[in-house]
Amino acid sequence: SEEHDVSLRSGRAVHRALNASGYDSMPIVIRKDGSFEVEGEGVLELWEALSFIKRCNPYCAFVAMHGPFGEDGRVQALLDMLDIAYVGSDVTGSALAMDKWLAKCVYRACGIPTPDALLFKDIGIQDFVEEVEKRLGVPCMVKTTRLGSSVGVGLAKDQDELRTLIVACQSYGDVMCERYRRGRELTCAVLEDPDTLKPFALPIIEIVTKKHQFFDYESKYDPNLSDEICPADIPEDIAKEVQELGVRAHKALMLAGFSRTDFIWDAEGLWALETNTIPGLTDVSLFPKAAKAKGIGFEDLVSMLVEGAVRRKGVTGRK
Repeated sequence: SEEHDVSLRSGRAVHRALNASGYDSMPIVIRKDGSFEVEGEGVLELWEALSFIKRCNPYCAFVAMHGPFGEDGRVQALLDMLDIAYVGSDVTGSALAMDKWLAKCVYRACGIPTPDALLFKDIGIQDFVEEVEKRLGVPCMVKTTRLGSSVGVGLAKDQDELRTLIVACQSYGDVMCERYRRGRELTCAVLEDPDTLKPFALPIIEIVTKKHQFFDYESKYDPNLSDEICPADIPEDIAKEVQELGVRAHKALMLAGFSRTDFIWDAEGLWALETNTIPGLTDVSLFPKAAKAKGIGFEDLVSMLVEGAVRRKGVTGRK
């Protein structure tokens, strides 16, 4: 996917942490052409790789793939077929959260505030642009519905930019336009207790971008382009509300293991933007920073996720 390079960075960090924690981990890389690169086995096709993984009888699989295939439920379906425990959400939760439009529908159904949006329909682009202007106003956000890391996301400041961004985002799949909420960017990481499997919120992070108007791909992975303040310097009641909404989003989308929900806080309140089911686990990622603020180091975090996944499968058979 477009997030292949970020996935490799997360995977390397997780691999190091697993080995440092006493696990014997074997990295498996799904390459851009869909083949599997397995340490000691070379490059394998899908069914060869699945057969090899099944023979290895692993304790657990740690999925560190961001974007399509890794985060949308497909690799989870393969692991279910092999009857292997894996870190993170199952097929249903992954697919729901991966689609920003479907996730927004779930938020609304569960009373979680989220900005108004329109899904691009099979009508002329000019008609849609006019409908967006009328119902959402400009500037507005244009987003492809099934990518993360702020890939395929832009802020349209006028009709021309709106039209251009819709066309550009269509190359990634379905497109939605969302009312632009200008405010402070907050994110809530949620982690499940590996013993009870109950989710709890970690300290809130505020993201202050230095160059761009929102936390885009460049800002996420270049530490010079944003400041990430953890815990966020916000009123205690707002922090508690963000944490409550983060846990509610995790439960509403039927997620497991961990998640991270992004919010905007403006004069009208808090607005949920999206929920990530496999948050970044690189050295500059937000989730490990939130865990560290709670006193959970990266190696302990990775161990908690693995043990929670194994317990979930043992207790629930994955369902």
